[in-house]
Amino acid sequence: MNIEERIRILEDREMLKELRATYCFLVDDEKFTELVNDHFTRDARCDFRFRSGGLDPFISNGHDEVLNFFQNFVGVILNDMSHTTHNHRIVVDGDHASGDCYFELTAREGNSPAPVVGAGRYFDKFERVDGAWRFSERKADILYIAPLSPGW
Repeated sequence: MNIEERIRILEDREMLKELRATYCFLVDDEKFTELVNDHFTRDARCDFRFRSGGLDPFISNGHDEVLNFFQNFVGVILNDMSHTTHNHRIVVDGDHASGDCYFELTAREGNSPAPVVGAGRYFDKFERVDGAWRFSERKADILYIAPLSPGW
């Protein structure tokens, strides 16, 4: 691998980490239309599930279903969310990439003042579309969302 290829991979990895950070900001700011239109492929897939079970997996395919998922599930069950990603592992292969990372969050549960904390792991597939990286698939393995007692 020559130096130009190595630099391109490093640049791609940084752009993918920036995409993940942008995802967090847009979800936290409830800018779901911008999130889906600008950062997911048209045929994107989201698969969010709790590791412990208890709730059915939330699977959505394509822009309309993915947008509906964020507006009517994420935007309803968690408010005032602040979440981050870390421990990024990314493999770039031309205009496709994949990887995983951990996430952590704080939020309020629904319309309640009750604070919650959560954590899990994202498993991502990416595609470069018109020069920009986008999510083609995002799976979330949610380890927990639990009450934060006595609160903050």
